[in-house]
Amino acid sequence: MPTSSMNSSSSLLWPILLGSGVLSRKELEAGDRLAKELDLQLAEALLESGIAEESQLDAPIKALQQVQEKKITLDMAIRAVRLVVQNKVSLDEAIKSIEKLHQQTHIVVSVTNELTQLLMAAKMLSREELGDAIKSAQDAGMMIGSWLCKDGKLPIKELLAAMSGVLMIRENGLDKEKAAQGLRYAQQREISFEQALFELGFFIHPDAKTTRIGELFEMANLISQEDMAECMEIELFKKKQFGQILLERGMVTREQLESAETLLASIGGGTLKPYQAAEALKKVCKEDKDVYAAIAEYQLIFKADTNTRLGDLLIDSGICLRSELEKAFAANADSAVKIGKVLLSSKLLTEETLYKTLRVQTLLRFGYLQRQQAVDLLSYCAEKDASLDQAFEDLEIRVPNRMQWSWV
Repeated sequence: MPTSSMNSSSSLLWPILLGSGVLSRKELEAGDRLAKELDLQLAEALLESGIAEESQLDAPIKALQQVQEKKITLDMAIRAVRLVVQNKVSLDEAIKSIEKLHQQTHIVVSVTNELTQLLMAAKMLSREELGDAIKSAQDAGMMIGSWLCKDGKLPIKELLAAMSGVLMIRENGLDKEKAAQGLRYAQQREISFEQALFELGFFIHPDAKTTRIGELFEMANLISQEDMAECMEIELFKKKQFGQILLERGMVTREQLESAETLLASIGGGTLKPYQAAEALKKVCKEDKDVYAAIAEYQLIFKADTNTRLGDLLIDSGICLRSELEKAFAANADSAVKIGKVLLSSKLLTEETLYKTLRVQTLLRFGYLQRQQAVDLLSYCAEKDASLDQAFEDLEIRVPNRMQWSWV
């Protein structure tokens, strides 16, 4: 993404295409590279390369023109193009729909808040950068975090981590200075915020009892990290329900939201595992499948593998041999943590590998991973000497960070 201030056509078009879901970040990065190589505008490069078709760029370019003419804000442009894609309406109809909704639900939020305070405490945002961002965010009609991300001042992972920090401060009593230290440490080590808190000894268990609506859409790969951050920031500071935000921002339809709520109830009732509910939601949204038919399909046909034993995970992922484990387990350890201590003392595992395995085992036990995914993640970490967070990214497996730490 262009890192300079977004004042050119190409740099303004980027967030409209990304935020509206017309193109992915990878597609835009490829188009941006070609635009620089051939000295083209982004739209020209996308068309030349075949990454996008004229029909895909029609509404975004018209929306961009209205932003440049100061008829609508950048945020309005992103939301309107989303509605064009989602509801197959014209750009003008989408803009009128949003203006009507905005009049009904407008809530004024201070541009300086817990998020910006935490970012400054973590030295991830300077006072000067904040001053510049405040005016730009107001002009764009955006929340401050979303603007910082879209302007290239804050990577999306760091924005999500900072908002997790705000949530932990509010809900779990995490000390603000410890949250700031955790963010700095996560940035330096390129690890998740939760992993940073764990390594620093600051970790406090978040509420991990139920799956959240946004997590279900994210696991199903139906909303991007940028979408997740955008909605999460509005939820934090405008005190709206996440599902309602998804609806208002044009990210999902009412029918899709209602299906997701039905699937959340199926998780709560023990009918489906979270990963099965996410797969079912994907079929509902992508293939127009009836939600109850999808629930029945996953309940009756696709039976979950219930083996979550630590030892079997280590064997199946190739980290340990069965003979080595049997020798180490002569002490008859009876819990994952005790087994872990036996494996450490036997020098069959490093501490780092044990923690990765415990995190994966937790996700498997809570139903956020299929067993084969758990094995694939651990195998990948061992073969590539990768962090677990990197393995999630490289294997394109999306799970809630907060669900990985029940053993701490």
